[in-house]
Formats: sequence, C-alpha cells, structure tokens
Amino acid sequence: MDTFLDRYKYALVLAGILIVYICNLFVDVMDVDASQYASISMEMSQNKSFLHVYHLEHDYLDKPPLLFWLSASSMSLFGIGNVAYKLPSILLALLGIFSTYKFAQLYYSKKVATYAALMLASSQALFLITNDLRTDTNLLVFVIFSVWQLALFVRNKNWLNFFLGFTGVALAMMAKGPIGIVTIAFALGTDFLLKKEWKLIFNWRWLIGLVWVAILLAPMTWGLYTQFDLHPEKTAYGIESPSGVRFFYWTQSFGRITGESDWDNGAGFFFFFHSILWDLQPWVLYFILGLIAVVRIYIKGGLSAQKEFMTLGGFVLTFLALSMSKYKLPHYIFVTFPFAAIIAANYLLSLKKRTMLYVQAFFNVLFWIVCAIGMIYVFPSGNYFLAILLVLLCAGSWWVFIKGNSISSRIFFSAAITAIGFNLMMSTHFYPNLIDGYQAPGIAGRLAKENGKGEGQFYYFSSHSHSLDFYYNNLVPKVPHNFKNLDQGDWVYTDQVGKEFVETRDLDFHIAHKIPSYRVTILTMDFIRPETRGNVVDTMYIFEKD
Repeated sequence: MDTFLDRYKYALVLAGILIVYICNLFVDVMDVDASQYASISMEMSQNKSFLHVYHLEHDYLDKPPLLFWLSASSMSLFGIGNVAYKLPSILLALLGIFSTYKFAQLYYSKKVATYAALMLASSQALFLITNDLRTDTNLLVFVIFSVWQLALFVRNKNWLNFFLGFTGVALAMMAKGPIGIVTIAFALGTDFLLKKEWKLIFNWRWLIGLVWVAILLAPMTWGLYTQFDLHPEKTAYGIESPSGVRFFYWTQSFGRITGESDWDNGAGFFFFFHSILWDLQPWVLYFILGLIAVVRIYIKGGLSAQKEFMTLGGFVLTFLALSMSKYKLPHYIFVTFPFAAIIAANYLLSLKKRTMLYVQAFFNVLFWIVCAIGMIYVFPSGNYFLAILLVLLCAGSWWVFIKGNSISSRIFFSAAITAIGFNLMMSTHFYPNLIDGYQAPGIAGRLAKENGKGEGQFYYFSSHSHSLDFYYNNLVPKVPHNFKNLDQGDWVYTDQVGKEFVETRDLDFHIAHKIPSYRVTILTMDFIRPETRGNVVDTMYIFEKD
C-alpha cells in the first residue's frame, strides 16, 4: 500500500529544492561579478538604454545583454533589489530543469528523466547560480531548451518545435555568446554523425533556422554596431576602435582559444577536471562512472544499441572546447550539466552493487558534518527553528537511506535531501552572516540608503565596489576635490587610505561607521576559524562631514 511519502516523494524533493531557490532570492549579491551584473542592470533600468549597455556611465563591452535586459525589466516593475535582480533567471532555471526532464524522456524512461531533472536541480552548480547569479544560468537554460525542441523537430517534423529550437539558439547566444550555438551544434551534430544521418546533417531547413537566429539577434547586433563600430574614436577594455560585432561573435569566445583575446588567468587544460568535482556534487561520482560506462560501450562497438548521442557530444565536446580556453572560471562549464545529469541518472538507476551505498553514506556524513560546523562553529547560530529543521532533514536522509526500496532510490533520496539541507543552511545562515557581516561596500550602500542620504550626499574615496552602488540603488560618485566643498551631514565611504588622508589633513569629518571588510568570494581557513578571523578582516569607514 502506497503511503503519502511514496506517492509524492519526487514532488517533496522538488519542493525542498524550490524552497532553497526562494531563499536564494533574498541573499545579497556578492562582489565582484554578480554585483557588477546587478549594478549594470540597475543602471539600464534607470537610463532605459537597452541597446547600448553602460557600466558606471562608460561603454560596456564584455557580456551579451540578455541577463541585463531581463533583470533591468524586472527592476523597472518591482524596484531595485535582490529579488528583482534574481527573479527572472531563477524562473528560467525552472525552464531548464523542465527541459532536461522532457529531453531525457524522449529517449529514456520517465524515471531516468525525473532523476536527471532533480539531479540537475539539486546540484551545487544550480544552487550556486540561483544565488550568485551569472550569465551561465540563462546559457544553460536555453541550450538544453533548444536541444529538446530541435530533437522533437527531428522526430516529428513540427515547425513549431523548429522555430522554438532556433529561438533557444538565439537566446543562448544573447546569454553568453557563440558558445550557445556551439554547444547545441556539438550535441545534435554528434548524434547525427554517429547515427550516420546524412540527410539530417545537410538538411536545407537548418539554413532557415540560422536566418531566424540572425533576425532575433538583429537588435543586439545593431546595438553593438551603433555603440562601437560606428565610433572608431572609442576605446573599451584597452582596445582602440573596438568592433562590438567582432568582439561578441569572435574575440570574446574563440579569441580565448586562438590567443587573440588578452584574457588569460593561467588556468591549465585540466582546470574543469577538478572544478567539476565540487560543482556537480552530490552526483559527480555517478556521472563519472556513467560516462566511463558509455565510452566503454562505444569502444566495444555498441553504437547501434544507444538511443541518442546528444548527451555525450553535448558534454564531452563542449568540455574539451572550454578546456582549451586560456581563461577559465568554474561556472563556465555549467552549460554541460544537463547532459551530465542525464548520464548520471541513467547510470544510477542501473546500479546493482551495494558498494556505492557505503560510498554515498560517507559523503552524506561529510555534508552533514560541514553543515553542523557552519551552524555551530563558523557562525554560531541562535536560530533554533533552522537547527531543528536541519536535524529533521538529516534524520529523513538517513531514514530513506535505510528504508529505501532499491539501491538507486536509497542513494538518490538520501543524497538529494542532504543537498537540500546543506544548501538551506548556506542560503539562510552561512551566506547572510558572511555577506551581511563582511561585504563592506554593500553594507555601506544600504546604510546610506536607509539613512536617507540622497544624491549629492554620499560619495566614495579610494575604494569602490559594485555592491556599493547596487545597495545604494544608484551610482555612488567619487568625492569631489579630495573631501572639500561637502555639506554638513554628507557621507564618504573609504578605506584605510582615506582614513589616513582625513586624519593627516585634520579635515572636518568624524567616523560615523566602522564596517568589517573581507572579500567574501575567497574564503580561507584563517577567515573560517573565528579565532583567527580578526587577523584577515580589514576595516572600512564611513566619514560624516561636521
């Protein structure tokens, strides 16, 4: 006889994931990248310049505009803040999860599709980019949406699926450039080649699709052309007379491989091989074993037994292409994770050996220990409701681990509940304590806004960051004439350099606020340990004019 938990087990896991996503809506954005995108979106919502993108009132030539368009529109409706900035991308993340489910269902069982969607949704990558929002959120969504729709078109020749698929291609490119169309081409192309579907490869309809993509990209292309190509007198990011069109369609992506782009952070070829070990938790082990199993089948000549090759091509070829780039950050690889989740789900549901139960139990224990350390030691909490909820989730994860009906279900539900519990602690306890306590620019910007410091009453000196502008809800100007000609009550945000400047010149200011400061995206053991935290935390200041 089915119980309530049996009937609604997948819905309950999804509900837990969505609760964490909702909590992520309210977490402050972190410097540098996420707060920069938030600041650009705020500026766009204020100046209503959607075709020409500006950052701190200067020409912006880096990321495509889709994230800014969505968040700026949201801010115009709901006001400037965390929720308005993050809401569009988090809603789109749900589309990505749904697209993963529907795509997997085309070739695998409903159970594999369900596992894959929930594995993607509960991966550390998705929890991260629904909090520390990046352009990669939208890229991931529209790549898997496009692959799903175009796979449907190949199957049923429905023109609606065709145009939806190529709309996804255009939106993926608006999210993060040519990597969008390249990843989709890798996925579909691998499937067509290995199945020897020559008629599909040379199908004239693809030309119509590319024309449709060009039409959808036209507003963005025109904006780049009129902002940069028509103005050879401009300089952007050290490039004289930049071509915005060439930069977007070539330099920013392929230039990182050819060397044309100057972006190089020294990340080696194997950078993503180790970054994925955390970002795809708690499912990375099943993905690795699943990928090895798939490759073994191919080597043994079992190609005819495979239902599809899109997941293999979409992951492997994109992974290798991105690994060749001279500039890498962990989230660049997230676009491949829908494919990785399908591979992991298919492998997990085929598990017969009990060995993996003990391996998963070990990792579950590690996650719960880290969760307890975060609550009790790193940032001691008096939130008993959260503590009780986490204890219940921990107990639930072990209950399903022990009582589950199969090896795969015991692993899946215990790992999913553990991931939910861990990230609930992160989004409602760890990140709020970290960012609200130590991201000084954001704290200062919010203080100025709450204290009614309007335009012409709040400045910065020596130190500036994007979160300062975003939480002030406006661009903060540099202090004019080195603290001179300010009115009584005006505020100036500064660092130790500014403090010494004021004190050595005996200026008519006093310290209104001292704010602990730490770069919250780079955690060290000295910061994690409360006993040594004071050694690595700096102090920022808000001076007030007397």
